[in-house]
Amino acid sequence: MKSFKNNMLALFLILMISASSIYGAGNIKGVVTDSLSNDALYGANVILVGTSLGAATGVEGEYSIINIPSGNYTLRFSYIGYKMIEIPVSITDNKQMEINIQLAPDIYEGEEVVITALALGQAAAINQQLGSNTIVNIVSKDKLEQLPDANAAESIGRLPGISIQRDAGEGTKVVVRGLSPKYNSITVNGERIPATDAEDRSVDLSMISSDMLEGIEVFKALTPDKDGDAVGGTVNFVVKRASSGFRGNVRAEEGYNAHENDFKNFKGSFSLSNRYFSDKLGLLLTGNMQRANRSSDVLDATYELERERQEGEDMAPLVVKNLNLGDRKETRYRYGASLNVDYDLPGGNIMLSSLYGRTEREEDRMRKRYRVEDAYVEYWLRTREINTDLFTNSLSGNHDFAFMKIDWRTSYSMSKRDMPRSHDSQFRETGAFTNDLVEDQGPKLIPQSAKNDLDATTFYQDFLDSEKIEDKDFTAQIDFEIPLRFGDNVNATVKFGGKYRDKDRDRDNSEYLTKAFEIDKIGDENPDLFDLTRENKIKISNFIDPGFEEDEFLNDDYEFPLWLEKGKLDGFMNDFWNRYIQNAAFDLEDYKAGERITAGYLMSEINIGEHIMILPGVRYERTTNDYANVWGNVIQHDDGSVTLVGAKDTTGVRSYEVFLPMIHFQVKPVNWFDVRLAVTKSISRPDYFNLVPWERITSEDGMIERGNSELKHTSVWNYDMFLSFYNKVGLFTVGAFYKNLKDIDYIQKSRILQNGKGYNLYAPVNAKNDTKVYGIELDVQANLRFLPQPFDGIVVSANYTHLKSETYVPLLEISYMDTPPFSTIYTNTERESTLPGQADDIANVSLGYEKGAFTGRISLIYQGQALQEIGSRVELDGYTKAYTRLDFTASYNVLSNLSAILNVNNITNTSEGAFIGSEIYPTAEEYFGLTADIGLKYKF
Repeated sequence: MKSFKNNMLALFLILMISASSIYGAGNIKGVVTDSLSNDALYGANVILVGTSLGAATGVEGEYSIINIPSGNYTLRFSYIGYKMIEIPVSITDNKQMEINIQLAPDIYEGEEVVITALALGQAAAINQQLGSNTIVNIVSKDKLEQLPDANAAESIGRLPGISIQRDAGEGTKVVVRGLSPKYNSITVNGERIPATDAEDRSVDLSMISSDMLEGIEVFKALTPDKDGDAVGGTVNFVVKRASSGFRGNVRAEEGYNAHENDFKNFKGSFSLSNRYFSDKLGLLLTGNMQRANRSSDVLDATYELERERQEGEDMAPLVVKNLNLGDRKETRYRYGASLNVDYDLPGGNIMLSSLYGRTEREEDRMRKRYRVEDAYVEYWLRTREINTDLFTNSLSGNHDFAFMKIDWRTSYSMSKRDMPRSHDSQFRETGAFTNDLVEDQGPKLIPQSAKNDLDATTFYQDFLDSEKIEDKDFTAQIDFEIPLRFGDNVNATVKFGGKYRDKDRDRDNSEYLTKAFEIDKIGDENPDLFDLTRENKIKISNFIDPGFEEDEFLNDDYEFPLWLEKGKLDGFMNDFWNRYIQNAAFDLEDYKAGERITAGYLMSEINIGEHIMILPGVRYERTTNDYANVWGNVIQHDDGSVTLVGAKDTTGVRSYEVFLPMIHFQVKPVNWFDVRLAVTKSISRPDYFNLVPWERITSEDGMIERGNSELKHTSVWNYDMFLSFYNKVGLFTVGAFYKNLKDIDYIQKSRILQNGKGYNLYAPVNAKNDTKVYGIELDVQANLRFLPQPFDGIVVSANYTHLKSETYVPLLEISYMDTPPFSTIYTNTERESTLPGQADDIANVSLGYEKGAFTGRISLIYQGQALQEIGSRVELDGYTKAYTRLDFTASYNVLSNLSAILNVNNITNTSEGAFIGSEIYPTAEEYFGLTADIGLKYKF
């Protein structure tokens, strides 16, 4: 470690001396904008013809070329879809020139001089992608405004190689290249967003509204100046600074949910910006608010093998163990705001950026559970609130000296997931099935065999849970960039820097419940308060909602019989709260975790002429984890109470360091084609709860659950190749990638002896064999303005991804000796599988049309079948069903600055589902219906 620091210091001194030797050369800076709208053009290419000196414009359209030898040059400005401009420039030592350029659309003969919003959004995404020094996909600001998406996760899901995890039809998390959300890094203007999930490192993106964003970048190949723990990719949300002049827009929409026939949905947003003091000080303020009905009908089921598979059968038949039918009523309220304050300095600027997002979920879920294996029918009502907050605040600066650029930033981010209450009430009917019960023909026949005797259905047990998770990040980072020149045709920038990240996470769970038969005692003691059975048990009829009216349920395949009144059940809990006890076992799931990451990197971007770029580098990261938790033996008493025996505090500390080498190549042999290659190493840190040194022993169930503070991080080698073809019509890319993951972790079930008793042990372990993920991505983005009218308004976007993976998961094989001495044999082994959550095929197609005042776009998303859960054998593997979803958006310019908007999502009422083995055995099915929004947008 000491020698590494010494080498870095020596290299820094050498670079400073090298850079100072070329001080005195000239510089050019400026801004590139659209000649019609005056909007900044992000990703424009600016180059001194015949040299390797150049730059790509940033989010504000700004560019800077420094250390140019004195002499006469031709400065070229190019942007796909716009006319190229070349101007002569004369460079003088120690002088800085400012050249601001406006580019005009590259039109066809006979075409009006106009570029549509659809084409502009597409052109922006293409140019930003081509201007990057790595492999990246872009959703530009203009494209965000043209998509009918409820949140940022939905918009990201339209990019190649990305699938969506949804909740009640709304995108929440993204799967990049078949790797689950925990493998991605999520940032805002380069600053990391803390995880929101209770168990892993994933982030719920549904709280981020697209209305507050300038664009979205998905980096699929890392460079050394980015955090090294992004295996799938880095998703960066861009929030820009204020433009010159007072600008603003207001958007208001009224929404409709077809599933609930609800017209009360709404969405509103605004943004205001201006610059003051000769444009030195900029202020940008945004805000948004939304109400969304996310109700749905839900089926879930579990199965077991009826017998072994026989010759000629594709799989052994299954029988239903449990069938649950659920009617969920959920309303989500989303609030957000951002404030950016920036100030221009000579040769740089500083920026204070703050972003806040909050989602409030109010859920009532009624379930009827057919517990076939126990001969019960149960009714459950759950009422809960979940509030998720995200706050990120950063102070950053960049300073452009004649011989060096310095960027620095510091930030504080916090995410909080708070479930203040989850009230679950359980009612049970015993001996609930007739002799006609059919279990081996799927779930549809199960309800027909239920007695549905409400007089025999009684209040069984009541629960009140709460959960709070807080994740706090503090970061500080500094980057130095030094230009070096080796003649006219070779130049380089050497970039190095360091980062410190301090993370703290705290989880606190609790549960209160009624003891077994306690509710029966309450009924026996209070016969005048309740309608009782002959055994003085409290009937379900005391809590049935008389106003319930049955609607079409699960596409009219099932009937949903009743709803319970949450007010009456809350009243019962309040009146008899002294009869509830605390479930001590929940304390075992509490933990405190800390993570300290110190990082440094060195990289160089070497340009050889106009056609070749090489980017080698290495990143160093040192990680120190500390965790605190409680161990304990869970004792379940006959009265239903739960206590801990031998509970004790435990702590764990672990440190490790990694070096992550990376190299990128880009070759551009002609002005319409380039090749990009990347070989990078990255890591994925284990999930928080898996690292906690906790243990829970449940003697009655013969089960032990443990964490593993010695769990290794996953190391990944990533190989990427991308070919890009482009002209003023659009862009076509062909990409291929391969990832080799070492020490991926899973939960392993094994068998151990403890105190002379056999237990099933569940604990996270690192897989012994490597995991491989590979695939191809095809992407086309084109405008068809060359076609004759009226077809010249068509804009097309389509992508397709094919994925494959190979992994090995731990497996406990159980075999029986049916001859003396009659024993059970447990063998720890593994089996080959694909990665859970990885869809083999993903496709997105979007067809847009813009003519005059009208803009419309219809979009299709296809997500193929994916492994959801790995069973104890192949026949018991669970899969999510493939689905196709259709969305539509349109706008009409009523006035030059006033537009009418229409968005329609899930036009075909596509459901989402899962199955085990075959689709005749569904394990999940959810219908959430069509949603629509209509509104106005006003710009000034």
